[in-house]
Amino acid sequence: MGFFDDLVMPEETAAERSVLVRLRPAAEDDGQYTPPVDRFAPVVLPQCDVVGAGPDVRVLLTGWSVWPRSVTLHLAVFRKVRRQDADPGRQSGLRVGLLPADGRRVTSLDGTTTRSVSIPGPPGRTRTAVTDQAVGLIPLDPGLHHARRSLFKTDVDLYLAELPAPGEAWLIVEWPDEGITETRTPVDAAALRAASERVVEVWPGLELLDPPEQQGASVYVERGGPPSFLAPPLTRSQLETARQEEEARQRYVPRADWERMGYQDWGDAALVRARLEGGAPPGGAGPSGTMPLHRAAGAGAADAVAALLTYEAEVDARDEEGHTPLWHAARSVDEAVVRALIGAGADVWTPQSGPWSPGRLLLTTPLAPFVAGLPGAVELPAGEAAAVRAADALIAAFGEGPLWTEGLGVAFVRGLSEDEVIRRLGADPAQCPEADLDEAPFDPENCDECLRHVGVTGVAGDPGGCVITQEGYMPGDAAVLEAISAGTSAYGLYFNPKGGTFGTLARDGEIVVSEETGLCPDASDPPAYWNFRFWQNEHTFPYGANSLAYACAAAGLRISDGREAADPSTPRRWVALPERLQRG
Repeated sequence: MGFFDDLVMPEETAAERSVLVRLRPAAEDDGQYTPPVDRFAPVVLPQCDVVGAGPDVRVLLTGWSVWPRSVTLHLAVFRKVRRQDADPGRQSGLRVGLLPADGRRVTSLDGTTTRSVSIPGPPGRTRTAVTDQAVGLIPLDPGLHHARRSLFKTDVDLYLAELPAPGEAWLIVEWPDEGITETRTPVDAAALRAASERVVEVWPGLELLDPPEQQGASVYVERGGPPSFLAPPLTRSQLETARQEEEARQRYVPRADWERMGYQDWGDAALVRARLEGGAPPGGAGPSGTMPLHRAAGAGAADAVAALLTYEAEVDARDEEGHTPLWHAARSVDEAVVRALIGAGADVWTPQSGPWSPGRLLLTTPLAPFVAGLPGAVELPAGEAAAVRAADALIAAFGEGPLWTEGLGVAFVRGLSEDEVIRRLGADPAQCPEADLDEAPFDPENCDECLRHVGVTGVAGDPGGCVITQEGYMPGDAAVLEAISAGTSAYGLYFNPKGGTFGTLARDGEIVVSEETGLCPDASDPPAYWNFRFWQNEHTFPYGANSLAYACAAAGLRISDGREAADPSTPRRWVALPERLQRG
């Protein structure tokens, strides 16, 4: 009688069972993310050491499962008090790390990588899934089966996809939530590497079957997860936050250069002082030959300017265009910086661009009373002062609130009525009633339709005239300007959303000027560029108001209220451009 014969009943021979799935030869990444449990019987090295101790918790190292090229670390967490986890997955939870002899740190907090997983399908087919895969000390799931669960003891298995390097190694445990401070335990790396030679390969020489012989697979996977008290790796958002915080900590570390200083950084006096204390040269030349004092003055940073002056920065240093720091401060109209530089002996009145000196620029600003009383002060010629006042009045005509100029096209036409402009655009005034943009005779969401229509509205003034607007470039198109400027003048302006503001002046049906406006002028540019404050970096008027005022003046209009005229969303008379005035 056989050993089990009296315990079983005879049965018929079992029918041939279909194959669910066959074990395949190891893939390239076999053992990279999980232990190779299907192919090897590991060597188990028992070890019993307390590797972390808190008031109510003990963390024990219970041993190692050694594979041919990797190891699984077995921990057991014992508690004498079990509390409800108020916030599972806290980063102040259990942290585990390994420091091998080669100095490379691997931890349970090393984050994830993107992993492609092949899933068997019908014969000869597989599909690929992409998932986030933990790396470093990879948490496994030792507590899935009820036999290994306990209220006061939890197993924690961590997988390392490589054997520790030869030499001294350390297991490091920390658990702030349970009062366990960083604790280091030596690891016998030599014993682990020696044990890897004794691992038993269960299926040596496993062959890959041809696709017709491989059946489709139905795979059942149990899901659990590592214990919730194990500290998770940082998320992408947390990693970015940590990077920014570290960058902020490093920001004020003294260093002997001005590298990675952006425009806004020159307004940070603490940063400028830190660089100076680290040995950064106060006279180090940068873009366009500007010195640190130029850049701090242009940023309107009085404290940074004071710090640089303390380190004996040259107060009248010239950049490649021959401008001093006071010139840059005048362009920003920053009173504190202007006073600091003048107090340090800056040259106020020597011209630096044509007749313009820093003091002369400031005479056209609210700081005029301050500089007018300085030694060597000059006065603006009466005609020039009047031109500046007229320009400021036209700028003020466009209001104080923000203007929407991105992508705006506008043309100012001198002395013509709405009906006359509409006729010159090839339309019948009777067929062009006033309407809001929402009631316009075209779809405002259709870019092509928008470019085939313009809005016309009259403006009062001395003299008055008309304004043509569009959310597009056609009001500044040469053909349109030539059609409307016979016997008068018209100036078209386009605020290109890709960059730059471009203007075109037409007189008596001919284009006489095409230019880019708003750029800082030099000595060869027209006086109007200076009068309309193209040189000024900081100002109290809305962005684009000085360019609109310049265009208005170039057309010969003097108006007192141009805000609604330049707003294409306000009611106006909409005109469909004839084919001869269309582009494309």
